[in-house]
Amino acid sequence: MKMRLSCFGFIKDLDDIAAAGYDCAELHVKEIAAFDQAGFAGALKKLRDCGIPAEVFDNPIPLDCRVYDSSFDLGYYRGFLEKATDRCAEMGARYFVFGNGKARSLPAEGDIVGAAAKFDEFFAMLLDICAARNITVLIEPLGKKLSNMVNSLPEAVQFIRRFDKPNLKTFIDYRYMVELGRPLGEIEEYEPWIKHVHLDNPLSEFPRRVVPRLDDGFDYVPFLTALKRIAYKGILSVEASVFEDFLREIRECLGFFKAHGIEPYRALKE
Repeated sequence: MKMRLSCFGFIKDLDDIAAAGYDCAELHVKEIAAFDQAGFAGALKKLRDCGIPAEVFDNPIPLDCRVYDSSFDLGYYRGFLEKATDRCAEMGARYFVFGNGKARSLPAEGDIVGAAAKFDEFFAMLLDICAARNITVLIEPLGKKLSNMVNSLPEAVQFIRRFDKPNLKTFIDYRYMVELGRPLGEIEEYEPWIKHVHLDNPLSEFPRRVVPRLDDGFDYVPFLTALKRIAYKGILSVEASVFEDFLREIRECLGFFKAHGIEPYRALKE
């Protein structure tokens, strides 16, 4: 089965991701937003020269933010997001992954109603800014250690329906389905809302994330079979953060997929 396969990385990794044989790369909004104008021009050229696109960008605001905190200024982040989305759209962005567990979590006590209202105002702003650049926001179901908001596909769909915007969908990070014991039947049940997939070895202890391997002690067959059952047409992205040899390991990961009957669309020339 052909599936669009992607790999997490930074601008410096683009040539390796392309050389390994992936269809596309998944980049980080934080890196793109931080470039000065010359640095962004260089990053854009490197992406265009590497031969593969980047359609998914992760975490539109910094991971250490808390939206409900008094220090989180909505006016400042409007400007931040407009600059970041302009740049990412120029690079070909179609999706922003909204993990940002700390940012979206609500306080355990105090003005919870006010905190929720501020988050809703921020998130509506994010959706509008992204819609103007033809970018869809993907709300990520996270483990409960990372967020007290949206921890499953059913909760993600409730969240989507509450905002009722066409550029809001969800996706699967399989490690959190495993962590929370969510049934794989939810993949078929909520298939219309699922637009992206992250995969690593879910047995590795967060934040240490490693590529899935045939001999790592975890059975990936039921999950990959569930994706095949819905004829999944989105991108499946390898989200790993720890490597001994980046290029070798991401190449070996394509071998892992091939052993499970999944190959990228892009065929490398011998």
